[in-house]
Amino acid sequence: MRLSPYTPGRVAHEVPGREAQLQEIGGMLALPALHGLFSGRIRVDIGPRGVGKTSLLRKVRQDALTIGLSPIYVTAGNGPLSAVIADEARSQIQRWGIPGGPGDWLDRLSLTLGVPGVASVTAQASPHSPLPQATRAFRELIERTASTAREQGHKGVAVLVDEPQDADDEGLKTVAYAWQELQDSKTPAVFLAAGLSHTPDVVTEAVTSAERFAFRPMRDLQDHEVREALTDPASALGVRWETRVLQDVVATTCGYPYAVRLWGDAMWSAAGSPDSGGVLGAGAFDAARASVDQDMNSLHRARWSKTKGRERELLTAMAQLGGIDVARSEIARVLGLASSALGPARQSLLDKGIVQIAGHGLLSFTAPGFAEYVLALE
Repeated sequence: MRLSPYTPGRVAHEVPGREAQLQEIGGMLALPALHGLFSGRIRVDIGPRGVGKTSLLRKVRQDALTIGLSPIYVTAGNGPLSAVIADEARSQIQRWGIPGGPGDWLDRLSLTLGVPGVASVTAQASPHSPLPQATRAFRELIERTASTAREQGHKGVAVLVDEPQDADDEGLKTVAYAWQELQDSKTPAVFLAAGLSHTPDVVTEAVTSAERFAFRPMRDLQDHEVREALTDPASALGVRWETRVLQDVVATTCGYPYAVRLWGDAMWSAAGSPDSGGVLGAGAFDAARASVDQDMNSLHRARWSKTKGRERELLTAMAQLGGIDVARSEIARVLGLASSALGPARQSLLDKGIVQIAGHGLLSFTAPGFAEYVLALE
């Protein structure tokens, strides 16, 4: 039995439909890796849950390693952002096995940034150090870590942050101001992140110099990209898709990357994990559909369970209005409210990744089938 090449959550060797983004990111990685230069802007790829942001960032981590950079990969929200990055840098340096350990400089910087586990941190340091002090410490952290990486045979460092919309305001300020102060340096470093669609709002609220961030939206896949995402992994193992079944699956996924991987994985399992020469066809379709429906229903149920009160009223109104490109004014009309009254619930649903901004004054559900799920609850 061969493992499914589609299993959701696994690191993808390729990220279909993201070639242009990966090419742009590759250019940023090349600055420190090939030219020894500092990459001045912080790039943030943004999109709703399920469009493959984490897969993209994991692929970037692989690419960084391939061209000689040392990646510092963290998920925001587990503490002050600057401290989380510093803690991972400490772990990275320890893995290099440098004689004498990471060094006093990292202990000092970690203490300033409030890294958990550093000796006497609770007595001597606060995670909310004065911003100038924290900014200087973080700037030196990047400079010294990149320098140490080069001493260990790497080309520099790539800081990679998942879910930046969950970062603390002070951490965002510290990172942004430190990165700005590094502009004229020769530090071989690059900073890349991937977050939800409203990440620009979070960053702009916290940081006055938000122009240092380059936000790049991630869209759902086009039909030809879905076909590629389904057929390429199978073809690499000598397995083909029946044309009619492939067409049906492409139409069913609505271009939602998470659903694409669910369908690929379910078809592979229902077809008995085929050997080379096998086919993913009509005989596996019904069982695959049942599996995908269960998984998508679990996704919808989990999202609904995170909501309450006015949020659920807004979601129900959106579902009644179709769930795609729904005007905020129409939602307010259905609920008999002023449009401004929707603000807190709307923002909360954006924060949870359940809805996304689809244009000026427009909202859409982030996952296909959610409107039907909500209507079935009535």
